[in-house]
Amino acid sequence: MAMYKLNKKDTISPSSLSGLVGMYSTNKTWFTMAFSKFYMAEDTWRIVIAGGLGNINYQFFAPEPIGRYISYATEAKFVYLKAQRKILPKFYGGLSFMYADYETEFADAEDLTTFNILRSVGAVFSYDNRSNVYYPRKGFEANITFQSYPEFMGNDFISNNIEVYYNHFYPSRGNKDVVATRVFAGFGMGDISFNQQMVVGQTDIRGYSEGKYRGDQLIAIQAEYRWNPYDRIGFVGFAGVASVFNAIDESHDGLLLPGIGAGFRYTAFVENKMNIGIDLAVGKGDWGFYFKIGEAF
Repeated sequence: MAMYKLNKKDTISPSSLSGLVGMYSTNKTWFTMAFSKFYMAEDTWRIVIAGGLGNINYQFFAPEPIGRYISYATEAKFVYLKAQRKILPKFYGGLSFMYADYETEFADAEDLTTFNILRSVGAVFSYDNRSNVYYPRKGFEANITFQSYPEFMGNDFISNNIEVYYNHFYPSRGNKDVVATRVFAGFGMGDISFNQQMVVGQTDIRGYSEGKYRGDQLIAIQAEYRWNPYDRIGFVGFAGVASVFNAIDESHDGLLLPGIGAGFRYTAFVENKMNIGIDLAVGKGDWGFYFKIGEAF
């Protein structure tokens, strides 16, 4: 990962970021991704470019009469682009595009292999008055994204997706520490494919890695305390609750799914307070171990 200024004379734009991630796990999952986030023209433009490919081995919980986990393998590749322009002070608007290609093979069902190509266009609006885009100590960010998968783009599953989040940051202990809060709501509408469903875990909410709770809609709320006792070493503690709707298993609809955990942080880029670290979290009959580049939100 590298952080840099696109224009050294531009003292207003945050540092841009580019990186390459490679991952391999003991269940033979592998994935590689390249990404960049550019801040340009005195923070007038914000552009995100990402692309990756890999093979993901995972599982989902099939409801009765099966009543057990079913493993699946997904070969995936994707390209994502988002460009936003400042419309008013602190307020940005723009467009996004995504191309994703999935081939999913389910275990115990040799004849069940799905091919899913997703092409989407969307609109993104955000208000951002955070003190720092990489490690804010105060302020908030509100974002709404509308993503459409229309028939004219060749999609087999015609649907729309709306995601809304609100992150707020409060300084603590003489501006050394931070209290961070997050509310997230995601709504899938229309013909939602298996690969488009929302799964509880990762950002919303940590502590779930089995893939048991998934559905067309997801709502989550959480809070995190970021404790910085030393210059480059810090710790976090967090807790939250999530819920899914229109789940694969109807008994999971509206079920409250709590998660709680703690983590360690090391400041890799001091100037921009860009951290790396690990988190350990437990949920309802589940747990998760996470490697972090930056903060969870």
